[in-house]
Amino acid sequence: MNKNKVLRTVNIIKNIICWMVVAVLVFSLAVFFASRINGATPTVFGYSIFRVSSGSMEPELSVGDVILDKTVDDKSSIKVGDVITFESEELGNILVTHKVIKAPYTENGVLMLQTKGVANDVADEPVRADSVRGIMVCKIPFLNTVYNVFLSPWGLLIIIGLVVLIFIDEIIVIVRILTNNTKSKKDAENINDIIERLQAEKTGDEVAEAEKSNKQNKENQAKCGNDENEK
Repeated sequence: MNKNKVLRTVNIIKNIICWMVVAVLVFSLAVFFASRINGATPTVFGYSIFRVSSGSMEPELSVGDVILDKTVDDKSSIKVGDVITFESEELGNILVTHKVIKAPYTENGVLMLQTKGVANDVADEPVRADSVRGIMVCKIPFLNTVYNVFLSPWGLLIIIGLVVLIFIDEIIVIVRILTNNTKSKKDAENINDIIERLQAEKTGDEVAEAEKSNKQNKENQAKCGNDENEK
């Protein structure tokens, strides 16, 4: 396999990887956008992003902090000390992020648990375990501004537009590689210049060789003439 084929193969692999990454981004944005329209919390691969809107968890979580939650399939696995996000019936089904102070227990056949805000003096009313949206994995620093832009309508449109442009550009590159049409007009002009220069050099070499040959022939003829005169 020559060097050009190796480079072409590497480029194809690189662009396929880029295409897959872009496809994942498009899918994630589509899920996020659809979830926002439906009023649901966007979840990608079991993870959701939430923004703290009150000071009930200070100093652990401040207003504006962005947290990453993971969906909990087995609600009975939630432990005391876990920070969870749940729908609070007590507060009108709004999302609340508080710390668990009483592990899941069964009451009248329903799995319940109890939470409390770190900064609050009074614990929350017991909540149903099936109202839990996720358990906090970590806090994502410096994402407040990005999060606000991402949630704005214009921000979403700009991000989707950029992803689509990248996607189209990668498709064009892949098509050019597959069709062996990777040379631009400038590249073609440069190649033509090189060919013309090589041809000019070749012509110059041929002319110089011919002149040298003619000169040699003349010298030989002159030498032969001198030899005859001596005889």
